[in-house]
Amino acid sequence: MTIGRADKLGELWDVYDSKKHLTGRTHHRGDKLNDNDFHLVVNALIFKSTDEILLQQRSFEKMSYPGMWTADTGGSVLAGETSEEAMVRELREELQLIVDADKLHFFVSRQYADWIEDWYVVRIDASVANLKRQESEVASLRWTTLSEAIKINNHNGFNDSELFLTAHSMLF
Repeated sequence: MTIGRADKLGELWDVYDSKKHLTGRTHHRGDKLNDNDFHLVVNALIFKSTDEILLQQRSFEKMSYPGMWTADTGGSVLAGETSEEAMVRELREELQLIVDADKLHFFVSRQYADWIEDWYVVRIDASVANLKRQESEVASLRWTTLSEAIKINNHNGFNDSELFLTAHSMLF
């Protein structure tokens, strides 16, 4: 288990416009972004070949949604990184999961208030015991069914069922 600080304030992010083009400017995490500026975030849904999806309980030290069970792994793209590079890094940092970029399947980009989120799906075969979670980010892990993950996601107030179903259909 890796211990580190969650929510690293002061990280340097590239600034994007609403069409996901780099502006040539950077931004420090924790500072307010200018209007019509965005930073890039990556997330992955992780499936096993047995059709199960990985659930993670967010660290209770996280600034947003502490202790919440979620099916996504990810974080902010650092300045100079591509979306894929950031996704590979996040999987390695949070779960000690080494995934080649060619195993990641990009499937959608979504825009929110001041960030753009790139979504990936990946299939691995590992038991929870073989995953080494970053304690500052992840409190607990477990495999579950797709329908239970959707139920939990909806209970958390996120109606992203189509996101889960699209990711699942890309692998199965």
